[in-house]
Formats: sequence, C-alpha cells, structure tokens
Amino acid sequence: NIHSYCGGTFKGIKDQLSYITGMGFDAIWISPVVTNTQDGYHGYWAQDIYTINSNFGTKQDLIDLVTACHDQGVWVMLDAVGNHVGPVGYDFSSIVPFNQAQYYHDCNNCPSDCNINFNAGNQEQVEICRLAGLPDLNQTVPFVSSTLFNWIKDIITTYNFDGIRIDTVPEVEKDFWSQFTSAAGVYTVGEVFDGRVNYVAGYQGFVDATLSYPLYFTLNSVFGSKDSMNQIQSILQQYQQNFKDVSILGTFFENHDNARFASFQSDKELFKSGVTFILMAQGIPIFYYGGEQGFNGGNDPNNREPLWTTNFNTNGEYYDFVKTIVSFRKSHNIQALDQVQRYSDDNFYAFTRGSAAFVATTNVGSNGGLLKRTITYQPFQNGQKLCNLFYPTTDCLTVENGSFDVYLLNGESKIYYPA
Repeated sequence: NIHSYCGGTFKGIKDQLSYITGMGFDAIWISPVVTNTQDGYHGYWAQDIYTINSNFGTKQDLIDLVTACHDQGVWVMLDAVGNHVGPVGYDFSSIVPFNQAQYYHDCNNCPSDCNINFNAGNQEQVEICRLAGLPDLNQTVPFVSSTLFNWIKDIITTYNFDGIRIDTVPEVEKDFWSQFTSAAGVYTVGEVFDGRVNYVAGYQGFVDATLSYPLYFTLNSVFGSKDSMNQIQSILQQYQQNFKDVSILGTFFENHDNARFASFQSDKELFKSGVTFILMAQGIPIFYYGGEQGFNGGNDPNNREPLWTTNFNTNGEYYDFVKTIVSFRKSHNIQALDQVQRYSDDNFYAFTRGSAAFVATTNVGSNGGLLKRTITYQPFQNGQKLCNLFYPTTDCLTVENGSFDVYLLNGESKIYYPA
C-alpha cells in the first residue's frame, strides 16, 4: 500500500549505503524522523517531536545510521518541519508538546475551510492559514518558537546531523527562519515551492539556501515539453540578479513532491539530458532515489515507490550514467569552477565549468536526428584535444582556429573534457 509505510528503515539505509556511494554520492537527505500521526509514512505529520518514528527504527538505529554514513564519508541532511503538525482537526490533545489551541493560528483571517488559497496571492494568508488542513503553528507565541529552536538544536546535536532541509518555508514569517537556522548551526536549505525567482530568492539569507524550484520548472518545460532552451539562459540570468549565492542552492530534476519526469515524458534521452544538466550545473545537485532505476510514478504518493523492489540493481543504464557524471564532477572539483554559458538556442544549450568541462545538451529527444553546432565562444587553446566523458576513446575533437564543432545524435548529451 503506497499510501502507507512500505518497509523503509534507518537500518535499511545503513545496509544499502554502498548502493548510494557506488554512484558517488556523498550526502543523503532523509525523511523527518519524529513520531507521526496515523499514516504519516512521509514524516510530515508530527505527533510527538521528542520521539523517533518507530516505523523507521529506534533512536539507536538512527545514531547507527549517521555513524555509518560518517564512517563512509557521507553527510546526512535531516528533513525538518516547523510550520505544522499532523491532521488532528481542532483537538490538539495528542500533539506533543503543542497540545493546546493557543499554540496555533486561529482561522479568523482565513478562507471558510481555514486552508490557504494560494491563488489569492495573500502572503499573510500563506503564513497563518492551514496547508491542506494541517494545524498551523503560531511561531509568534514564545513557547512555540523557543521550543522549536531548542528542538532543532538538540536533535542535530544528539544525532550529529550535517544539515537540514526545511519544509514549507513561505508558510512561516521570515525572521523565524533566521533564528531557526541559527539554532540549527548547520547548512539549511528551505523548500519555497514557487516558480518566481524574486519570491524564492527573497528567502535566501533567512535560510542559507533554497531548493531551486524556478530552475526545476524551467527544466521540466525544456526537457519535458521540448520548449525553447533559451529559457535556461533567461532563468539563470534572473538567478544571478536575485540570489545572494547561487552555488549553494539545492538543484534538482525530480523530488518527492512532484510527479517523476518519466511519468509525463518517456524519452530516456530527455531524462538523461536533464540529469546531465543538474549534475554538472552550479548549485548542490540533489538526485531523487529511483531515478537511477527509471521510476515513473506520477503525483504523490505514486512517486514515492519502494526501492527494495529493484533488488538495488547497480547494473542498469541510468545507474551507470549517474555514476559516470558524479565521479567526474567530484574528481574535477566542478563545484569550485565558474559556470559560463557558451551557446543557447531553441534546441541546444551548452556551458562550461572553468576549463575542465564543456557540457552540451539538447531537447530534441531520441528521434531528433543529428544536431551540429559550431562553438566559437569557448575557453580552450588551439590544438587542445577534448574527449566525450561517455565515449572517451571514440569521440574526441581538436580545437582549431578558436572553435570546434559539436555533434549530438538522437538527443544525446555530452560532457567534453581536456584529454
């Protein structure tokens, strides 16, 4: 039953760490770990913030998981919720420690059902009304805010977490998150589920970074619907103008809150192009489990499939593809290198990271035939040999007269590097 728990545990992650590190990943983001109300398999329906969700394991199991991760050079990011609790209606007696109505926003300035109407464009409503019926904590009450600050500090200290992903950031006023981030004392990346760059960027500084939703929506359009790749140029220009630090944003192509790419676009080359972009572009790439197995679930909960049904297969096309790119990214210290756009049109987009990599992507898909582009704005010297990461012995070129030609066949993406 995908609407409830499907067997995932802290011990299960620990036992399969080699599956994760085998692709080269050196951090994991795990679900919220506190005890939830009934059927809160996802972790976002807190019932008791002081105890560990027994469906996932024990306190010691979680300690053992983090220890095992650190022993293997893997950081652990905890998902944390400070906006709401589980769906208990208006009887808060079972919620620990927020068991009284005074700890919550009332519904006086909300729609009749007390839920946020996002179409109203009313930020106050977003902050004080309920998200999908979930009781909305009132962080202006000193007990609520101080309890949450102490809780996040204590849980990070107790389990030695390395960072936190913060749920539903716009649903709480900004200053609260500054203090929450300070109390946490680790990297914080906030969920601002919105496509407007200026709106999302307005939260950086109150949290260290945000998830890169505007870019996510752009990549969905470019690769999912084959819309113009010039959109990438436009969105990245807006990023430079609005965000304080693009390099620490959480970039992603799929996640647990949105239908998987393959649920609406089955072309595997378009999926691989999107993955290539995310893993090589500026930001901290976050890869949603199951993409490496070709999962194609639609809207949640269908996009939250159990991974154990795959027997943790490490021989698949996507697993190897991801492993190849992540290994290259790490060995060439790509995150430290500038990103420069080198070519953009409706069907082709290319950029470099320093002079270590030239990344070429297209949105034409596997039936797109042969694309050729001549690259003249590039950082390499005449006579420099460049080879394609995916076919390093058979697909190489030489820079001549300050330029080189790139050929992409049937929607493939390429990463050229100095040989």
